[in-house]
Amino acid sequence: MTKIEYIARELRSSLWLKPSIMGIAAVSWVYIAYFCGRWIPDEMVVDIERKSLINLLGIMASTMLTVATFSVTAMVSAYFAVSTTATPRATRIVMEDKSTQNSLTSFLAAFIYSIIALVAISVAPYYEIGGRFLLFVGYSVMIIWVLVSFVRWVDRVSKLGRTGDTLNRVEEACSEAFSSTEAMGTLGAHRTTDDSHNGTFITPDIIGYVQNINLERLNEIAEELGTRIRILERHGSFIDPHDSLAVVLDRDSLEEEVTERIRGCFNIGDARRIGNDPRFGMILLGEIADRALSPGINDPGTAIAVLNIQLRLLETWSQQIHKSPEVTYKHLEAYPLDPEDLLDDAFTPISRDGAAMFEVGSRLQKTFAVLTRRENKELATAARRHSKLALEQALKSLPTESHKEILQKLSDAVVSEKDS
Repeated sequence: MTKIEYIARELRSSLWLKPSIMGIAAVSWVYIAYFCGRWIPDEMVVDIERKSLINLLGIMASTMLTVATFSVTAMVSAYFAVSTTATPRATRIVMEDKSTQNSLTSFLAAFIYSIIALVAISVAPYYEIGGRFLLFVGYSVMIIWVLVSFVRWVDRVSKLGRTGDTLNRVEEACSEAFSSTEAMGTLGAHRTTDDSHNGTFITPDIIGYVQNINLERLNEIAEELGTRIRILERHGSFIDPHDSLAVVLDRDSLEEEVTERIRGCFNIGDARRIGNDPRFGMILLGEIADRALSPGINDPGTAIAVLNIQLRLLETWSQQIHKSPEVTYKHLEAYPLDPEDLLDDAFTPISRDGAAMFEVGSRLQKTFAVLTRRENKELATAARRHSKLALEQALKSLPTESHKEILQKLSDAVVSEKDS
């Protein structure tokens, strides 16, 4: 995505943006009521007494302050629950929940409107009949909005922070990347497997994770230079000044200004973003399962639920990857996403910490069996390798021989599957 799209996406995920916009809108309506109210004929509107309007606004201001405080407290408690029962990395995804943001926006906007309107009508007693009517219209709209939002919020807050809801949110966030042919393939660039890099390397000047790559701008620069740029680091890669972000092929040197422009196409931050980083999605799910399998929690059901989600996501990717990828950026090259990396991120912690649980081990082997039947040979090969690894760990940890024999048969069936 472009830099503007990336910034807009980051802003949309912020809790303060929507309340700020609606707060400004609420204040604007108070000014509109003052300046436009005088142009409305008195006989066309209902005369709302100033004292009654002040009482109504005062009630809404005190009520909304309480509701907003309660909402923020519930949200903070839910975010803490997510970080302790799931993984701290999932907190940002839960914070991006639109229903929660919209409810908080309605409460804060109503509070801001009532306060500003109350101050305005108190210090400006010369509000015309039309102006007071417009203030009452704004009050009525806010009341309806708050009531609808509050009913939805009661339902939402009863689920917020629970493990099942967190898993659903993580799966929804992962689906965007796993259903994108570009994100799961070669980013819309030409596919390359060439390990020889003949050209000028572009190195970062800071340490962090690659959060976004402005592929459109990078393609334009490559076109201006009359060559191709090979992307060496994908979204989610951890880099430092000794690494190379990209290489400008067949160029011995570049002007500093061009180097800075290319470097500026890579947004680097201190945390990964799940929207265009499928491996990070698998890591999050693996961490949730790993937490559930810890001795203090001992919840194999959650680990099995995670395995189901991972299988659905990999199935989605398996279907997408066989579509002919369209080369959107004709002057760029990129390496394909390696299925080995995806499965390492997804199943390594579950295989390790669920080795002593038969139900987890059997579901792992069944998951690998499904993956070996996909048309992607690299994915099938990676699944067989993980089947052997999971079996090896389970044989060392399971207490009963009968369970070991069952897992051995399941793993043998996975390994014996022939490539499609």
